[in-house]
Amino acid sequence: MTPTVAGMRIARSVTAFETELDNLLAKSGQLLAEVAHARAATGVEAHTMQQPLARVANVQRALVGARSELMRAHRDLSNLAQKMDLGVICPEAAKLNDSAPHLDGVAAITA
Repeated sequence: MTPTVAGMRIARSVTAFETELDNLLAKSGQLLAEVAHARAATGVEAHTMQQPLARVANVQRALVGARSELMRAHRDLSNLAQKMDLGVICPEAAKLNDSAPHLDGVAAITA
């Protein structure tokens, strides 16, 4: 396999993985909304649903963290492709703003 072919395969895989993570993030948001709506619609006491809601929110937090790491890996791979002169160019919009706050210091939501 040539470096160019390897770069194209990796680029395709990274893009597909980014899309899958976005889909998972959206699905976790839908689940969170459905649990909250179900609680309100059924009249279940709020404290009963707090722990499941907090757990789903923690899943979302983990997915956002994973997405940030994938964006960093994407940037690193793009830089490597440029250094190797593979001609694989990603749009500037795909860059992650590393000056944005990271989730490392954020406490998990607990019930």
